[in-house]
Amino acid sequence: MGLLRKSVRDDKSFEALRSMMWKHKKTFLLTNLCRSFAMACVTIHPYILAKLVTSADDKDQAFFYVVLLFGSGVIHYIFWNIADYVDATRVVPILYDFKKIAFSTIWQKKYGVFIEKPSGKIGNYVNELRTHVYNLWESYNYGLITTLTALPIYAFFMYKSAWQSSLIYGGFILVSAILLVIVSKPLVQNQRILTDAASTNSGRVFDSYSNFVNVFSFRSQIKEINKNNSEVDFVSQKDIKASLFMFLYWGSAAFLIRFILWAIILFYGWYLYDSNQISFEAYVISTVVLIDFTSQFWEVVHHLGTWTRSSSVYRESYTYLFPSENIVKEFIEESEAKQEPIIFEDCLEVKNLSFAYPDNPDTYMLKNVNLRLGRKEKIGIVGKSGEGKSTLVKLLLGFYAPTQGEILVDGAFVNSDQLSKLYSYVPQDTTLFQESIFYNIAYASSQKVSLDMVRLAAEKAHISNFIDSLPDGYETMVGERGVKLSLGQRQRIAIARAFLKESKLLILDEATSSLDSETEGYVQSSFEELWGDKAVIAIAHRLSTLNNVDRIIVLSEGEIIEQGTKSELLEQGGHFADLWSQQREGML
Repeated sequence: MGLLRKSVRDDKSFEALRSMMWKHKKTFLLTNLCRSFAMACVTIHPYILAKLVTSADDKDQAFFYVVLLFGSGVIHYIFWNIADYVDATRVVPILYDFKKIAFSTIWQKKYGVFIEKPSGKIGNYVNELRTHVYNLWESYNYGLITTLTALPIYAFFMYKSAWQSSLIYGGFILVSAILLVIVSKPLVQNQRILTDAASTNSGRVFDSYSNFVNVFSFRSQIKEINKNNSEVDFVSQKDIKASLFMFLYWGSAAFLIRFILWAIILFYGWYLYDSNQISFEAYVISTVVLIDFTSQFWEVVHHLGTWTRSSSVYRESYTYLFPSENIVKEFIEESEAKQEPIIFEDCLEVKNLSFAYPDNPDTYMLKNVNLRLGRKEKIGIVGKSGEGKSTLVKLLLGFYAPTQGEILVDGAFVNSDQLSKLYSYVPQDTTLFQESIFYNIAYASSQKVSLDMVRLAAEKAHISNFIDSLPDGYETMVGERGVKLSLGQRQRIAIARAFLKESKLLILDEATSSLDSETEGYVQSSFEELWGDKAVIAIAHRLSTLNNVDRIIVLSEGEIIEQGTKSELLEQGGHFADLWSQQREGML
């Protein structure tokens, strides 16, 4: 379980909340002050009622307490509603901003995070994060603040009317706090386990539905249903266990208030009155305060229970997504930082680059790779499957940082964000968003684009005629991951994206390897137009697609073993010549 992998040092969940509240301290302070003052106005009601009851012989005095009771209620109404208004118009948007920050921070993560963690589980946690934070805020806003306001006032009235009762209340609060904390500890642990299990199942459901093509292809609906039912049964068992601990929590609170506090206050108070140690007025105040205190106590128990569960869920979600991170503080600092743009004018260099994947650090996929790409140079990279071609592309795309070595542009080190501004990328298998064709082509640009700009890019990619033939044209929805389009159509949309972005570097990762010959011909002609004055790195399985490159680099076991023009490599009769021969004979 995720819970078992986490340590206290990883947990900066509440530090992030404190940073958020400090950033908007005026808003939260205003809400707290209004809520506290409103609560103070109704906390004095037991005292006013007791005075009213004992003023039956003096109508003027009794009417004064009636007016005071009404007036305090009106003031409570005004300030409580001010707090609610600020909460609705100012606090709620801030909590949604927290979700925005979480979503944004996830996209600042390294590529490897998305490999290691299920995207469905990440998505579920991000979506639920704002709800957990809001539940915590409600418990704080309607429970903790009101309790901290009411307790000193209750203590004052108790001390003035019957100081013995104030000691009883103080002892009761202390004992209750200790007992409820002890009871809530296993609740916290089980709630975090439940949260992890439920989120894992939610991610699995997402993964099941998003892979509907595989499910239908293998007619595996029953397999998916059975797997989900098994996971749901496990979640249900954890939920039952957590609910039993919540039952114990509420049962302990009920026993304390009904069997202990009421018995002591009512009967001990009567003893004090019967022995003339307190007045009847004091006994009435004590009893009315007991009733009101009980109501407040249930509110505290409710909000403390909600706080306990919500904080457990929130901590589990947050530490899974952002271990050892204060995302609010880091987001503010990153927003203030400015990154210098990079200009690709001369060359891109890969120097002494070696790389091993994080989950297998002892196995190097690339070893001491050195290459130089001129500003308008076109190079092809070839090699058998598993030789490191796609790994090199991932490093050039900034998905991973080199284990050793560096990537330079015009002699300067570049990070992944700077590198991403330079290139357009056409992958081997293009997956699309479940959006319109317009959205999927326009996605390549960081600027606002017009329909004319998208249409021009589609024309250059030789797909505009197909799009125009559709009933909804560029507003046609492409389906889950682009399933409504053929592989060739998706590839040409990827090429249209590259035309639209107009970058100086074009990276092609075996972009025609899965296409039939006719479709490959259309796509290849689009590539030749796309290349223009760009620098090009083309990873190729079909060597015939590299006829127009300036230089070919041959990779074997993660190392560059040959490079030169196509004719030079064929004359050498080395590794490339063997690949060429095998492909011509249909062996590759």
